[in-house]
Amino acid sequence: MKVIMINGSARGAKGNTQILLEAVGKALKKKNIDVEIITLADKRLNPCKGCGGCGGKKKCVQDDDINAIFQKLCDADGIILGSPVYFGNVASRMQMFIERTGYVARNNDNPFKGKIGAPVAVARRAGTTFVYAALNFFFGIMEMPICTSSYWNMAIGRLPGDVNKDEEGLKIMETLGNNMADMLLKLRK
Repeated sequence: MKVIMINGSARGAKGNTQILLEAVGKALKKKNIDVEIITLADKRLNPCKGCGGCGGKKKCVQDDDINAIFQKLCDADGIILGSPVYFGNVASRMQMFIERTGYVARNNDNPFKGKIGAPVAVARRAGTTFVYAALNFFFGIMEMPICTSSYWNMAIGRLPGDVNKDEEGLKIMETLGNNMADMLLKLRK
């Protein structure tokens, strides 16, 4: 089994979102679930054109990195979306990712249906519940069961590495990884 994690932070592998995703991944790996983190900051992404050209093709007509990511999501058993709070919402690359992959999936018999989804949010101080909800909206419309933790899947940190001081946030991520592994194993029997 495999879980693909999408890091929507502009800071990429150097930021707090990455640290949280790695914490979830550590717990998943302990239960023999393969993990891959895809960092959107490293990818060429264009906004969705809303052209509908993806219908029946199982890929976007635009030539950027979305199609390779989309295929990995189709092959995965679980998907975790991680985003920092930027001006009260998900980061712009995460929004582009949601629109592009969601549009292709919905226009092609929704290959995400039934996969396990989970959101991860991080903020300096506030806005995590809105981002948590925004990420869950994607899972809901994709007909994906949502995995939870002992609290909402969020942590606090402003500068890179600050989330390491949020002991409760890191524990929430560990519990999320354990819960997702258990959920995947139960649903795939």
